[in-house]
Amino acid sequence: MVTLAARWAGLSEHAKGLSITATGVLILTPDAVLLKLIEAEPWTILVWRGLGFLLVIGTISAIRHGSGVFQIIRATGVIGLAITFLHALGQLLFVFSIHNTTAANTLVIIAAAPLAAALLARLILGERTAPRTLIAGAVALAAVGLTVRGGLQVGGFRGDLAALGVMLVLALVFVLLRKAKGRDMLPALAFGGLITAGIALAMAPTVSISGADRLYLPLLVLLVVPLSFVLISTGPRYLPAPEVGLLMLLETILGPLWVWLVLLEAPATASLVGGAIIVLTLATNAWLGLKEQRRRRAGMAPA
Repeated sequence: MVTLAARWAGLSEHAKGLSITATGVLILTPDAVLLKLIEAEPWTILVWRGLGFLLVIGTISAIRHGSGVFQIIRATGVIGLAITFLHALGQLLFVFSIHNTTAANTLVIIAAAPLAAALLARLILGERTAPRTLIAGAVALAAVGLTVRGGLQVGGFRGDLAALGVMLVLALVFVLLRKAKGRDMLPALAFGGLITAGIALAMAPTVSISGADRLYLPLLVLLVVPLSFVLISTGPRYLPAPEVGLLMLLETILGPLWVWLVLLEAPATASLVGGAIIVLTLATNAWLGLKEQRRRRAGMAPA
């Protein structure tokens, strides 16, 4: 244990950010297939999903900060308030999207979040946006358009539009987390869960669950979703918002794969093509950015 702690302390901030975020995304990948397996109404799912965020993340914050948790909540400020409402909106839109289009469509559209985050980071944080990122954004936007067009043909257009909303919300949350990287924003996610549960409770026909849902729903709302979001929301404290979004590509690849393997829901051709374009575009953009960073470091190194 001491050795692991020492190794962790010796990692660079960038390496810590990569480790934390990648672990969170991997935990999140079964999210879509669990939502498909659960037979309860979407509003019922959202009630328990919101309460899961409140319970798990609230408990983690209370343990971490003890009696000082109220000061931490106040310190989140206006940014924390914005993240609270954006998080609630994102949860509502995501569950609606999964139930109104294919899982592949939802996750492919959300995969464009890194490029949206890069553009928003330029507007909000003043971070420089490289020309290659602007080009990549145009290509990814075209790929999202292709995916949405495929959803229109198979009757999933409303779900695709909801996924587009999730993508924009996620990008903005990444940027706000980066802007407030010196503050603990977990309480904002917890209160976002409370708002989600409150809205869903007013719409849900029932909150009772039965059958296999008694296994799948607790697994989703008490482990997969809150734990993954704790880790993912910590990532921007160490990584730029676009890099956090790039790691979300793991869900784009593995999420539909789980659905395909478990439920035999094969992705549509438009989803496969659009997803391939977005993944290739983001990977190329990241690779070029890495080369630029290495060249700058080499230029700054002493002779």
